[in-house]
Amino acid sequence: MARLHTTVESLFVIDGVRQPRAVNARVVEPLPATSQAVAKGNLYVLLELGGATQPTPALFRLLLNTVQGVYYDATGGITGGITEAILAAHQALEQHNAVHPNEAQLGGISCAVLRGEELYLGIGGPAVVLVHTANRVDQFPAELNDSVIPLGNHDAPAIELFRTSIDSTGTVVQLSSEWLARVPAPKLATAALAPDIASGAEYLEALAPSRAVLSALLTYIAPATPEQLAASAAAASAAAGLPPAAPAKVVEEPAVVDASTSDEDTDAKDEVEAATEGEDDSVDVVAVPAAAVAATSPAPAATLADDSAASEAEESPRRRRWPWLLALLIPLLIVAAVAIALWVDQQRTMAEFQTQLQGAQAAYAAASADGVPEDTARTQLAEAKDRANAALALVPSDEATAGLLADIQTKLDEVNHIVPLYKLVTLQPLGGEGSQPTNLVVEGPRVSILDQGQDRVTRYGLDEISGLIPEASGGVLAERGQILPDGQIVGELLDMTWAETGGDRRTSNLLILDSNRNLLQVDSATGLQPLAVANRDQWQNPTVIASYNGNFYLVDAGQGRILRYRPTADGYSNPPENYLEGDATLDLSGAIDMAIDGNIWLLYQDGTVQTFLEGRQVPFVLQQPPDSPISEPQAIYAGSDAGISESLFITDAGGARILEYDKEGNYLRQYRPVDRADLEKLRSMTDVQVDEIGGTFYILTSDALYSTDIPQPS
Repeated sequence: MARLHTTVESLFVIDGVRQPRAVNARVVEPLPATSQAVAKGNLYVLLELGGATQPTPALFRLLLNTVQGVYYDATGGITGGITEAILAAHQALEQHNAVHPNEAQLGGISCAVLRGEELYLGIGGPAVVLVHTANRVDQFPAELNDSVIPLGNHDAPAIELFRTSIDSTGTVVQLSSEWLARVPAPKLATAALAPDIASGAEYLEALAPSRAVLSALLTYIAPATPEQLAASAAAASAAAGLPPAAPAKVVEEPAVVDASTSDEDTDAKDEVEAATEGEDDSVDVVAVPAAAVAATSPAPAATLADDSAASEAEESPRRRRWPWLLALLIPLLIVAAVAIALWVDQQRTMAEFQTQLQGAQAAYAAASADGVPEDTARTQLAEAKDRANAALALVPSDEATAGLLADIQTKLDEVNHIVPLYKLVTLQPLGGEGSQPTNLVVEGPRVSILDQGQDRVTRYGLDEISGLIPEASGGVLAERGQILPDGQIVGELLDMTWAETGGDRRTSNLLILDSNRNLLQVDSATGLQPLAVANRDQWQNPTVIASYNGNFYLVDAGQGRILRYRPTADGYSNPPENYLEGDATLDLSGAIDMAIDGNIWLLYQDGTVQTFLEGRQVPFVLQQPPDSPISEPQAIYAGSDAGISESLFITDAGGARILEYDKEGNYLRQYRPVDRADLEKLRSMTDVQVDEIGGTFYILTSDALYSTDIPQPS
C-alpha cells in the first residue's frame, strides 16, 4: 500500500474577512513508525462555538486538547476513541458553562481520522463534512436539522459515525454548520472538487457572506511522491535529533500542526508554526515529534601538561590498562544496548498486538450477539476487521488472528447478505481479435450472443441433459455487411431482444436492431428477414430495444422518448406512440438497458433505475448495497413476459456481483463468486439471463459464457 500525503489548510472568516489563523482547528499527524500511527492514525478536528459572548482562544485550546488527549489515550478502537473524545469535549464545555454561566457556549464538532486508506468521521452537535473520492462528493450527515443537540447542552449530543475509503486521492472538507444555512449545498460541494487545496479554500472564502462567522478545515489526500517521502523522513530524523541518514526516533507523543497556537504556547509549537509561515495557512503536514529530544555534547577532554618523559614513566600500570579494558567493554555494551532495545521494542509490539487482537475479538463478539441490528453489526465488524488487520500487520504469522479475520469476513458477508457462488461453469469460450460480447438471450435450449466488436449474432444450442453447449454448435444468425432479401445491407448491430407472441404477432422470434434502422427478425424457416417498421426514418438515436406481449419498445435517446409499436401482420407498420404519458420527454442519454414485466424498468450508467407503469413514472429509489455502491452496472433483468419474477437482478461488473432487489427497490442480497479467479471473470461481465424455474444464472463476459446454480438463500 502506497504511503499517503496530506495537505491541510484552515479557513476562518468573520464578516467576510479571512482571519490570519483559525483558532478552532487542530491537525495531529503521528510519525509513521509510532504506535499512534499504527493504531489511531491522523486526527483532524474542527470545532465551532457560539453564545452571548465571543468564545476565547483559551476555551478552544482546552476543548481541542481534550479531544486530542482522550482520543489517543482511549483503549478502544478508532470509532470508540472518536466517541470518547467528543463526549469528553462535551463534558468539558458543560463544566465550563456551569462555572462561567455568563460566558456559556454551545457548539458542534467534526473529527476526521485517516488511518491507511480508511477514513473515519465522527460528528457531535451541528457540523458537516464533505468527502470527495471516486468521482463523487458525499455529505455527512446527509441532512442537518434544528433538532441536533449541541455540545455543552444539559443533554449529551448523539455521536454520528461514518466510515469510507480513500482509494488514491480525496478531499475532506470539514465545515461549521453555519455554511449550510448561508450557502447552497451544491456550491459547497464545488469546494471539495477544487483542483488543489488552496483553490478550494479561496473558493469558500469567496462564498462567505458578510455578517457571519464561518470556518472550515480542508485536507487533500494523495499518494506521496518520492520527494515528499524524503522530506518526511528528513523531518522525522531532524525532530528526533538524528542526522538525516539515521532512522527517526519513535516518540510517544503525536505531532501537532495546531491552528489554535497562541503567543503563550511553548517554543516547540512555535517551531512548528514557523515552518508554515508564508503559506497562507496551507500546510503540507509533516510528522514531527511533539517533544524535542535533548542533544548532549561531551565536555572538552582535560589535557595534561607533558612536562617530561619521566612523568610518563611514573604513570601507574593499572591506569595504562584502562584503554584496553574500555576497548573490550564498549562492543559488549553496544551489543547489550541493542539487545535491550530490541527486547523493549518486541514487548511494545506484543502489547500493541494484544490490544488490537482483544479489541477485534470484543467487537466481533458484540456484532455476533443475538438481536444486534444489522447497521450496528456492520459498524462493529468493520472495527473488528480493522483491528484484526492491524494485529496481523504486527505479527503476520499469527494463525489465530488470521482465523479471526476469516470469521469476521464470514460474519460480515452474512450481515451484508452476500450469497456465495461456488463454481462458474464455462459453456462457451468467446473472445478473439476485436471481440466484444455485449448481449445475451437465452430461450429454452437456444442461446444467442451479440458481439458488437465483431458485429455478429451467433446462436448456440444447450444440451438439455448436461446443460452444456456441444462443440461446433454455433451458427451465425446475422452480421454486418450481410445482404437482406430486400437488398438492404445490415449495419452495425446495436441491440437484440426476444419477442413473444401477442396481438397480431403469431410467432416468438429473436429481434435485432442495426445502425441502418433495420429491425431484423430471425425465423427458423425463412432465416433473417427485415420487418416493416413505421417512421423509422424519424429515429434520432435508437439505443435499447425490448418486447412485451407482442409489442415492440425502443428507447430513442435523441428524442427523449420510449416508442411503443403494436404488432401488425408484416411487423410493426403502424406509427408508434410515445409510451410516456402526455407525450413527455426524458433525458435518456444515460440509459443502458431496459426490462419489461408489465412495468418498464430503465437502468442508467450511474446505477439508478426508473420504472414506469402505463406511461407514468412510478416513485422508485434503488437502495444501495450495504458494503459498497454500484460502480459499473451493465444489465437489468425483471422477469419474462409471464411476470413470474418478484425480483430485479442487476449486474455490477465493478463489484463482480449480481444484485437482487424486490420491486419496491429494497436490497435483498448479492451473489458473488467465492473463487478469486471466478471473481475476476465477473469484473468483465456484460449481461445476465435468469432461469428462475431451473435456478440458473447465465452470465456473459468479455471472454466466455458461464452458468452457475442460483443458491437458495438461507
